[in-house]
Amino acid sequence: MTSNDIAPDSSPAINTQPPKMAVLGGIYSFDWAHEKVHITLERLREDSKRTVTADITVKGNPEGHMHLTKLNLLATRSRTEITKYLRERCQRNRDWDAIIEQVCVMTLQQFRAGEPVLNLGDLNPPLEPIYRLYPWVVDLEPSIIYGEGGIGKSYLAGFMAAMVDQAISTEYCRPMPGKVLYLDFETTSETAARRFQALTKGFGFEGKSNVIYRFCHQSLASDISEIQKIVAEENVALIIVDSAGPACGGDPETAASAISYFTALRSLRKASITIAHRSKSNSVGPFGSVYWVNYPRMTYELKKSQDEESDVMHIALIHRKVNDGQLQKPMSFKIEWHTNGAVTVNTERLESIPDFVTELPLTEQCEVAFKDHGPKTVKELAEITGQAPRSLSVTLSRNKAKFRRIGNQRWDNVE
Repeated sequence: MTSNDIAPDSSPAINTQPPKMAVLGGIYSFDWAHEKVHITLERLREDSKRTVTADITVKGNPEGHMHLTKLNLLATRSRTEITKYLRERCQRNRDWDAIIEQVCVMTLQQFRAGEPVLNLGDLNPPLEPIYRLYPWVVDLEPSIIYGEGGIGKSYLAGFMAAMVDQAISTEYCRPMPGKVLYLDFETTSETAARRFQALTKGFGFEGKSNVIYRFCHQSLASDISEIQKIVAEENVALIIVDSAGPACGGDPETAASAISYFTALRSLRKASITIAHRSKSNSVGPFGSVYWVNYPRMTYELKKSQDEESDVMHIALIHRKVNDGQLQKPMSFKIEWHTNGAVTVNTERLESIPDFVTELPLTEQCEVAFKDHGPKTVKELAEITGQAPRSLSVTLSRNKAKFRRIGNQRWDNVE
């Protein structure tokens, strides 16, 4: 043999067949039955330079756990370092170069393929949106409930979650039952459990809540791989995020933070309710970037009316935005904390709470004012309602089936 000859490889030839591949909640799993190897890739990321990285875990039989590291799927050096390490740990003769190559190629093909292109003309969508909780939460879409601190946002979201979890229908709402995941960025499991158990007791159920809970300390985008896994494994139908500020992982006033949050939320492909705080300005909308208003399909504002040291809170749910359909009329709820530990949530007439009357349509505000105060001039009506006299005059004149003029100046409801 001359110096130019290449010695044949003394190791036996290995024919590594393609693995069985599965994708569950953003986790890519590979199984080689003959080689007795199991590999998972999690937390896939692609940066601005199109570099794709992932956390790779390798297990073998009989070795058990063999390696956990970060893999750059497009870097030969990264793959070479992993295969070298695995050969040193391996108790069987395996072609690690072929195995890691298969992992990288199959993962990249799946990761970059994205969603299939559909012909919209071939689809048969329902005529109306499908609701996870009618009329408030559209299935597979994001909704937001926002308001000032301490006005019952978490209790109302918990109330909605309990209705979906326990399949509770009322005269004003209908759930499509399913598993609920509560992502808590603000409190503790003890606080959340206390609230949900109190609400379940308030409904009169003796059984326990089935809502699943996760204490969160990373942003939704940073933690999305684990959350995707939970959603897939638990077959979650509705996600509650409490609350938007810490969940977005940055300044809520920047577009980047809001977009990052909603992009991660979108990857879950589930109905969601995000709890947010009210804008610090007088404008209507959650605190932060305009994307907190534009991105959700449904947006609701909460307002509160409560006396000091009272165990009763009245809250108004005001529908501020809808993408498909009509805005719902404002609703009022009475939340009451009972001495036996139960919390009840019941609807009530919104016009019965003076603080909420201004949220009614102008026509209904006039009707309530005349009912409570009798016939009034436009000027007097403006003082009662706080509305502009010109707007009131136009409303009264255009609704002659509801309002009648008494004399030259006063108006009243039609009897």
